[in-house]
Amino acid sequence: MQYIILDMEWNQPWPGSYSAKKALPSPMRGEIVQIGAVRMRMTQEQQVADEFQILIRPKYFKKMNRKVASLTGIRDSLLREKGVSFPEAAAQFAAWCGEDCVFLTWGFDDITILRENLAVFGLESGWTARWYNAQLIFNAQTDGSGAQKALSTAMQMMDIAPTRAARTTRWATRIIRRSSARSCVSRRASPRMRLPCRRMKKRLPRR
Repeated sequence: MQYIILDMEWNQPWPGSYSAKKALPSPMRGEIVQIGAVRMRMTQEQQVADEFQILIRPKYFKKMNRKVASLTGIRDSLLREKGVSFPEAAAQFAAWCGEDCVFLTWGFDDITILRENLAVFGLESGWTARWYNAQLIFNAQTDGSGAQKALSTAMQMMDIAPTRAARTTRWATRIIRRSSARSCVSRRASPRMRLPCRRMKKRLPRR
């Protein structure tokens, strides 16, 4: 069993703009412009096996939202130069993930946005079926809170110092490894991810 820690960036049109009013094949709140992921095998050492990163040239929301560009550092010129089409990026990512994988995301948005993009482009989404919200698992293993936590907050709780060059996937990986070590995560290979925290009253539903 391998776990894919997924972090993506997506572009959104300005409200009222032509792109925002343009009819799409199916609803899509944001068009993905970058996919980043880390593969983590739940061995005794919880090894990080490898990483995946790809830029995507948008088809529908072509002009980068200024706020998104400011937050991510992703510019129109970069996407024009190095971006590939979404179908090509999705095919590469699905091949990299392989069959026996479970996705971990920080929050609910990434998987939802990924599936929306796959639907707009008419691509199959069954390979995204197994996933868990690492944010909820982290909460259950730490303070039991139901409130959303930023990654920066989780890093502070785990005594992890952020670095300027670190990607979100790397931060999440370190948080998961540290919190798992403290909670004695079950490392038995299973189609389901076994939630390790004794304080958790019920298992999150399988998706």
